[in-house]
Amino acid sequence: MEALYRNVTYINIILALAGATSIHLGASFLKRERHSQGFFKYSVFLLALGNGLCCLGYSIMSLSPNIIYSYYFRVIGLFGIEIYLIAEILLVTSCLHFSHTAEFFIIFFTSVAAFFDLIIYGHPASNKFIRYATYNFTSYVKNDPYRVLFHYSYICLLGLFMFIMACVWAKTSSYRRDKRLIVFAFISNIILALSTIPDYLKLTYDVHLPHIYYCTGIFLAFVVFFMASNSYMTFYITVNSISRDIFSTLGTGLLVFDTNYHLNMANEYAKRLLGLNKEPHRIRLKEIFQLNPGEPLQMFEKATEGLSIDYRLTAEVTGKVVLVNFSCKMDRNQEPMCYILVATDLTEENHLIKEAQAANEAKSEFISNISHEIRTPINIISGMDELILRECTDEQIIKYADNISVASKNLTSLINDVLDISKIESGKLEICSFDYSIKTVLRDCYNMFISLADKKHQALDFICNPDLPKTLKGDEIRIKQILSNLISNALKYTPENGKISATIDFKETATPDSLLLIIKIKDNGIGIRDEDLPYVFDNFQRFELQRNRTIQGTGLGLSITKNLITLLHGDISVESTYGCGSTFTVKVPQTISDHSPIGPISDYKYTGKIRKYESSFVAPNAKILTVDDVQMNLDVFCGLLKKTQVQIDCALTGAEALSLMGSTKYDLIFLDHMMPEMDGVEVLKRLREDTTSLSHDVPVIMLTANATMGADQKYLEDGFTDYLSKPIQPTQLDEMVLKHLPEELISYVNTSNNTPTSDSPSDLMHALDFIDANAGLEFAAGDEDFYRQILNTYVTEDKRPQLNELLEKEDWPNYQIVAHALKGTSLTIGASELSAAAKALEFAVKENNLDYIKQHHNSVMEQYGILLEKIKNALQITS
Repeated sequence: MEALYRNVTYINIILALAGATSIHLGASFLKRERHSQGFFKYSVFLLALGNGLCCLGYSIMSLSPNIIYSYYFRVIGLFGIEIYLIAEILLVTSCLHFSHTAEFFIIFFTSVAAFFDLIIYGHPASNKFIRYATYNFTSYVKNDPYRVLFHYSYICLLGLFMFIMACVWAKTSSYRRDKRLIVFAFISNIILALSTIPDYLKLTYDVHLPHIYYCTGIFLAFVVFFMASNSYMTFYITVNSISRDIFSTLGTGLLVFDTNYHLNMANEYAKRLLGLNKEPHRIRLKEIFQLNPGEPLQMFEKATEGLSIDYRLTAEVTGKVVLVNFSCKMDRNQEPMCYILVATDLTEENHLIKEAQAANEAKSEFISNISHEIRTPINIISGMDELILRECTDEQIIKYADNISVASKNLTSLINDVLDISKIESGKLEICSFDYSIKTVLRDCYNMFISLADKKHQALDFICNPDLPKTLKGDEIRIKQILSNLISNALKYTPENGKISATIDFKETATPDSLLLIIKIKDNGIGIRDEDLPYVFDNFQRFELQRNRTIQGTGLGLSITKNLITLLHGDISVESTYGCGSTFTVKVPQTISDHSPIGPISDYKYTGKIRKYESSFVAPNAKILTVDDVQMNLDVFCGLLKKTQVQIDCALTGAEALSLMGSTKYDLIFLDHMMPEMDGVEVLKRLREDTTSLSHDVPVIMLTANATMGADQKYLEDGFTDYLSKPIQPTQLDEMVLKHLPEELISYVNTSNNTPTSDSPSDLMHALDFIDANAGLEFAAGDEDFYRQILNTYVTEDKRPQLNELLEKEDWPNYQIVAHALKGTSLTIGASELSAAAKALEFAVKENNLDYIKQHHNSVMEQYGILLEKIKNALQITS
């Protein structure tokens, strides 16, 4: 017994590992047999889960130095035993072919009994926990004999009930494999019963470590039953029933795998195609095809689910590209009998696919480059126009500039989709839903096209149902683009003195918070011939080129519109009379955000009373570097931040930027991506590698005109702090600067009267710049006086002497408690670094990692002391 006590820690660890292993085995069994019918697979899984929880709970209970935690882990172990017993009941009832009502009745009452046993015997008063410090383990002795007696009575009655049902099961079974499973089940339960004898002896004798016996017993019992279950559920196949003559004459490769995923048979064509020059038995799929780890198993699993899937694979030996159809043959019990692979040579087709992929990659690269080249001048136009809006006082010029702004925004949106037509074709176009006003959409579109309509002496009328809800939720940009494309198309194909009308209506749906938005664009233009109507939404379609040679267009507008409407789950139809005009009708579902009606819209023109831009902050002491190879882009950037009083340096090349970064400590850096000689990514890489640079750790924002999918995420992966898309929006630039500039450099401005108002932190908050004082102030409900009081208390309650004393005594439970308290109080005042250090000490005690505590205690105490001194000084100088 002395040897057992000395090695109890190792025994507990082994039991914990055994418990974890059994849970893993049960989960694997359930996953493997998920296709089988009945409760058998769930019974085996619950047996594994119950055994795992029992072993884990009781072993950790014994290892835990904390009596309270030991009790909780003991309850987990007891819960595992209850699950194990219920699983055995479930197993027997499922094998006895009871009716579903009888099965559920038995399982329900067993579960109720288990619940009461867990409540009564799992109560803290049932047993008394004792920590044996000499041998470093925790055990328990009986405390309330009545609760213990109830538990043993419950176990005996449940065991008797299971024994009776098992005997009935054995008598009614007629198949040898069933009887073999019953024998192993009896052996399993005999092992389990014998292992509980030491626990029963506790009623009379003082037995220590009883959990070791029944945890070992329940694990061995589970192993015996699990092995029997594997044998019970396994089917072996033979392929002799498949005609070898058919195999040999097939003009395609045919391979058969057994349920152990080994090749069982292959015809001659498959051997030549795949280079199988040895006996097929014991060959695995990964030896035949070039596959990544885990892929073969996934292929077998999908086939088992009943999915017949085609794969393009490369033969390991011959290097040929093969189309493989993977399917699973089931037996009469709907269990896998074999896996059949049909292989077809696709070497020539694969060459064509690679050429197509190369062309597609070239197209994507072209789109990325042209995106930058086109959006850069748009950025300049938008930026210069924004400067006009900010600095001009002439209302007429402001109105012109605002029309330019609306048009440039729509032009940017249109170009994005034209350049990303490949995204539409691949189904990767993003749809974003936000609240928007249809009135704003209509006014933007009207003002975009009214000048063109007036130039052609065309009448452009907008008619909107006044009962249409004021605010809708959907993709405003896509709705606007659909409307713009259709109006633009109508203006193109309607001659001078023609008429174009846009009617906006809606239809209620069954859902009160949604509607069907109806847009009709009608013109009295040239119309479309009947034979051309089926192709009107195809890519690059332009009809009657000789007649319409003077009309500019790419033939993409209606195709993009059709795809956008499909992505919005809507539909579009067209009615046309050749020579008289056309009517396009769009129906798109939208969500209602504000049910109040939009009301009549008397005028769609802008009034000229445009709200001019007003900076929301000033930062005269902030230093920002902006890098771009286009001087006008730099001018726009500086102009947009002119009223913020930020000190801005500019660089036209990456080399010049690196030189400025090395000699100046900037607060924020904006870096363009595509530049000659050295692009933005390379500049950032060199900056981070140069530890001597004064701006080595400064946040760097990527300025990008790249409109392709996934580009933004790549910038973050490259190490950029954030990214800002071009054309630069003033509010977005302000938000980015506010987001990344240090708070102490910013003073906010009251934009209502343009009078600067300082919103800088108080003296106390300035003095506490070494911690996250804002977080601490939030914990104090924003009350600075209360926050000061909390800080005074924190300084007064210095926990260093207590922690040092507990370390010297090696009183780990109390050391953990004090470290936990230090973690919480430090986080409350905003000292997150010290909180994290205290948390590490706390968890080191939990994990019994005493070496970590002894190595790091002094450094944490030193960090704690420095923090206390800084807080004292901050409180004194601001008092």
